[in-house]
Amino acid sequence: LLAMAALSNRPYQEECLSRIAECGPGRWLIQMATGTGKTFTFSQVPAKRTLILSHREELVKQPAKYYNVPVGFEQGKYTSNGEKVISASVQTLKNRLKKFKPDDFDLIITDEAHHAAAKTYQTIYDYFKPETHLGFTATPSRGDGKGLDNVFDEIIYTYDIKQGIQQNYLAPLHCLR
Repeated sequence: LLAMAALSNRPYQEECLSRIAECGPGRWLIQMATGTGKTFTFSQVPAKRTLILSHREELVKQPAKYYNVPVGFEQGKYTSNGEKVISASVQTLKNRLKKFKPDDFDLIITDEAHHAAAKTYQTIYDYFKPETHLGFTATPSRGDGKGLDNVFDEIIYTYDIKQGIQQNYLAPLHCLR
């Protein structure tokens, strides 16, 4: 196996991380276009202990490659064992909440945060008491019209598809009809 080359932050990812640091503890939403490295970006947020919530199997596994500490999983047959970073399926974690103390995590990250208004997520948010809760999504609007105001206080950073294309981080769109 070839070792993955060390990745470095792009300027907009640095800007995002600076904005998170400026805002400090709270419930913040970050909007970044698909393909701009949301997972890599949130892996750079410093914390004593982190919980990452995702709704699909591939999203639960994906963050592990970006952390330089052991990552535990709470999904189906996988169970964590006190790791500094836990990546969990929302569906599994809601049934395993009592395995954790409410103050076990100082940082919760919700991947695909537009799902955060769902009842399964709310059960988890009501249980844990982190200093900071960050939501990352490309699409902060929900199809059902439910807002995210009860989960996040403010969108603190936006990097949209147009910016990504203009700065040559994303391929330009060519649409046919």
